[in-house]
Amino acid sequence: MDSGAQPKLIRDLQVRADYGQIYIYSAASFDDDPQVSLDALEDARGSRRFVGTAGAGGFIDLLTPGQWNWKTPVRLEVFPAEPKGDTDEWEHEVDVDLDVPDGRLWFEPAGGSGNAVETKVPAGEYRVRVSGRGFAALGRAGAEGSDSYRLRLWARTTDAPAALRKFWSGWENYR
Repeated sequence: MDSGAQPKLIRDLQVRADYGQIYIYSAASFDDDPQVSLDALEDARGSRRFVGTAGAGGFIDLLTPGQWNWKTPVRLEVFPAEPKGDTDEWEHEVDVDLDVPDGRLWFEPAGGSGNAVETKVPAGEYRVRVSGRGFAALGRAGAEGSDSYRLRLWARTTDAPAALRKFWSGWENYR
């Protein structure tokens, strides 16, 4: 149920996307097994959500339309309850579960470049609404990409399956 609650934390980040992906995870719930990122990529593609998850504690693979963007804007918002929906303002939107037991959330480009960005959030088990907009044709974005993302987190009491809330039609051309 959407609430009218205001976020209790807002962070504007600049993260790197590479190989058309951004990994999002808590190091405390991710054991750095390469299979986890491959499983999350397969979930993103196979589900046609283009946001995939894997691992017991939750590892998110956010696919991006462009091959790379070294300055991808991401807004992170933490709410006390599920936020009010604003799907009309976004081109693609997916809800997933994510555990952040240590209160440290990492954003890392695929490919092992080591350019991860860390931010702190209250430790907990979350439902996350991943929203994206400003998408260009697949593969045409890049260092000049105009895509941006928002993650809205709120505490969850039970696990739930990933849910596609809105689909960007440009993903139809994804191979």
